[in-house]
Amino acid sequence: MRRFLAAGGPGLWIALLFLAVVVITGLFAPLLAPYDPIRQDLAHSFAPLGWAHPFGTDNLGRDVLSRLMWGARPALIGLAVAVGCTALIGIPWGLAAGYLGGIADLVLMRLADAVLVFPGIILALVLAAVFGPTLASAMAALGFVYSPVLARVVRSGVLTVRHRDFITLTALYGLSSWHRMWRHVLPNALASAIVQLTLIAGMSLLAQTGLSFLGIGLQPPLPSWGASLAESFRFILVNATATVAPGLTVVLTVLSLYRVGDALRDVLAGTHR
Repeated sequence: MRRFLAAGGPGLWIALLFLAVVVITGLFAPLLAPYDPIRQDLAHSFAPLGWAHPFGTDNLGRDVLSRLMWGARPALIGLAVAVGCTALIGIPWGLAAGYLGGIADLVLMRLADAVLVFPGIILALVLAAVFGPTLASAMAALGFVYSPVLARVVRSGVLTVRHRDFITLTALYGLSSWHRMWRHVLPNALASAIVQLTLIAGMSLLAQTGLSFLGIGLQPPLPSWGASLAESFRFILVNATATVAPGLTVVLTVLSLYRVGDALRDVLAGTHR
C-alpha cells in the first residue's frame, strides 16, 4: 500500500479522494442530498448557481446537485456489475486459453476475435434490447463485451509464467493441473489484469453514461448521470452551462479511475514516479 501511494504522488491522492467522495455520496445520498431529486419546481427552472442551488436547476426546476448525488449510486452499481461480469467471464477465459494451449487456445482466442469484431456499444445495445433496457442488463452486456479484452491480457500473463520453474515444480508434488492453474499460475498472472480492470471500469462508466443518454438503463424520472446529461443537452441553447456539472462529474470520475490504474501499473512494474 505504501508503494502504491508513493508511486502516484499528489495526483493519486486527489484521485482517491475524489473517488471516496463519489462512493460516500452514492452510499449516503438520501442523507446528504439537499433536495428530493425528482421534485419539480417549474417556477425556478434553469435557476443560476447560488447558495440555494450550487449547481443550478434543470428544465423542470429539479436541483442538479441532488440529482448528481443520487445518480452516483446507479453509476457505482453499474460499474460493479460491468467489472464483475468482465472478471467472471474474462479471467477464466484467458486462463484456460493460456494454460491449456493448443487447440483450446486457438478456439478460445478466435472466439474472442469474433466478439471484438463487433463495435462494443452496438453489441451492448443489441444485448440490452434482448434482455430488457434495465441498468443490470445493460451493464452485464457491457461486461460481456469487454471480457475478450481482459481474456487476452490474462492469457498473455499466463503464457509468461506457466513454464517457469516454480510452476513446473508443483507438478512434482502431485498437484492436479486444475489446482496448479488456479492456485499458482493465476495469482502470478493477475498483475496486468488488475490494471486492465481499472481501464475497463473507466470505459464502462463512459459507456453507461452513453447508454443512459440514449435511454437504456435507469429510466426517468430516476436520476442518473447519463440522464442528467441527456436532459440538459436538449436545452443547451437555452442554458449553455447546463451540461457542465454532469459532464465534469463523469469526466473527473473516469480520470480518477485511470489515475489509480496508472499508479497500479507503476507499482506492479516496479517503477516509481
